Amino acid sequence: MVTIQEPRASAFPVDWNEGLDAGATFTFDPMHFPHPLTPLSQSTLGPAFEAGYTTAAREQQLPIDLMEVRHRNHFRFERFVFAQPASDTEAREFADRAEASIKLEMGRLMTRWHDEHLPAIKQVVQRLHAYDPVTASPEEAARMLDEVDTLHCDLWTIHFRIALAMLITMQLFDEFYADLFGGTEADAQALTVGRPTESIKAGIGLSRLAIRARELGLEPLFMSATADELAAALEATAEGRQWLAQLSDYLEAYGLRQDMFELATPTWREEPSFAMSSVRNYLLRNHDAQAEHDAMARSAEQALAAAREQLAAYPEAVRGQFEALVQFGRDAAFLQEEHNFHIDQRGVSSLRLFYLKVGQRLVNMGMLDAASDVFMLDAGELRDIAAEITPQRDPDQVRALVAARREELNHAQRIAPPPFIGDPPAGGPSGASPMARAMMRFFGGPPQISETPGQIKGNAGSKGVATGIARIARTLDEARHLQPGEILVAVTTMPAWTPLFGVAAAVVTETGGALSHCAIVAREYGIPAVVGAHGATSVIMPGQRVTVDGSRGIVTLDT
Repeated sequence: MVTIQEPRASAFPVDWNEGLDAGATFTFDPMHFPHPLTPLSQSTLGPAFEAGYTTAAREQQLPIDLMEVRHRNHFRFERFVFAQPASDTEAREFADRAEASIKLEMGRLMTRWHDEHLPAIKQVVQRLHAYDPVTASPEEAARMLDEVDTLHCDLWTIHFRIALAMLITMQLFDEFYADLFGGTEADAQALTVGRPTESIKAGIGLSRLAIRARELGLEPLFMSATADELAAALEATAEGRQWLAQLSDYLEAYGLRQDMFELATPTWREEPSFAMSSVRNYLLRNHDAQAEHDAMARSAEQALAAAREQLAAYPEAVRGQFEALVQFGRDAAFLQEEHNFHIDQRGVSSLRLFYLKVGQRLVNMGMLDAASDVFMLDAGELRDIAAEITPQRDPDQVRALVAARREELNHAQRIAPPPFIGDPPAGGPSGASPMARAMMRFFGGPPQISETPGQIKGNAGSKGVATGIARIARTLDEARHLQPGEILVAVTTMPAWTPLFGVAAAVVTETGGALSHCAIVAREYGIPAVVGAHGATSVIMPGQRVTVDGSRGIVTLDT
């Protein structure tokens, strides 16, 4: 017999440090979770991250005991608990095991991706879409929810099996290249661009939709109709309906994408306005994504040929090591975007669509007004209600809880979370291991302060200099208003933002380092980027003219 409990009300706001153990420090991660999370995202994504990261780290012999997530006032914080060696000898043993494991993973990144990881991801996504919790019995609904929890953990375990080895591989290649040729670690990245990831293909698909719109004579309509009017205006003409059919095909292939790691955020399939806005901007810019990608691929081959020419007189062993590491580095850069597309985007979007079905079940039970209200319940509450054999609670009570949670989240949007909760951090990573150095270059390190008035200092993300009008965007919905030639200024960018890199003259983010998503995508698109420019969305005013120097990591503001 199922034990039914009342839906759990949350206390809000709570003290940021409530319930934390002495000595524990949890850090806010604005690169991945800059906004408050709904209760369902907190209670499903948090445990899946913990399980996935901890499992992958142990498999790869990394000296990490566990990763923990805590939520306070709907914001997410995390900490990593590192294994503490009892002696110098044990510390060396830790390092030796980790090095041997990473060398093994470096050599089989692509083999495991194609033979093991990608098939498993596709199977998880297929199972998520096959579930029908709407008409299931209470016992079946409970079983489905349990199975989806397991599948969710499986996705993030695969994610971190790839991501940890991938980051270390990119770091080791960058370091090897800098040692071999001089210069900076960033110089190596000229050799790793140009691989056709699914994210790149998604951008090329939007470019082709823009070309098709022009061929069908629809360009004037795209320029004159507002975003709210465009779909109806296209539906009114034969050419427009033909184009909308092609958009539907595109969204079938690439529409399982959404902003940030938040289950409540609609996918492109549900709200195609972002895709249509991108097509409009590609028309304005006359953007040919395929041609630009081909040019980046040629530039990588030219950089590789130049490196090989420089190495011609080196011993064969050095040349062999270079060839191995450059291939590993290219594979890792490819997987940075590829795993994001399949797990962070398709996987999370598929989870969203499953939970919307559960929400519809609760609507049919009379417990919710709309399927999207399901995101205001946590996983335990959802399981309790969905598994009821006969409704045993007051629907008004559930609706009141949903309304209270929405109000909390609205309030949380106006709160600035602290950089950490718990005890003050003991200090940054030492950089003694490739993993520590890779994580530093992924997250970007502590804020940098410019001593020059009118400048913001960050990390060099992608080389080049561009000047333009700033477009401040804290969400993807705001970012779709980006105009060709503008400078995109954001807290962070996620994989679904990738098409914007074909529109922007340059990108500035408050988070990240040279191995972050933003930096890697900017290099793929050949535009300047400054990442880890803390406070940029507050210091830079909308419409202000700025100059982005992606080689030096500096943003200069016109006064």
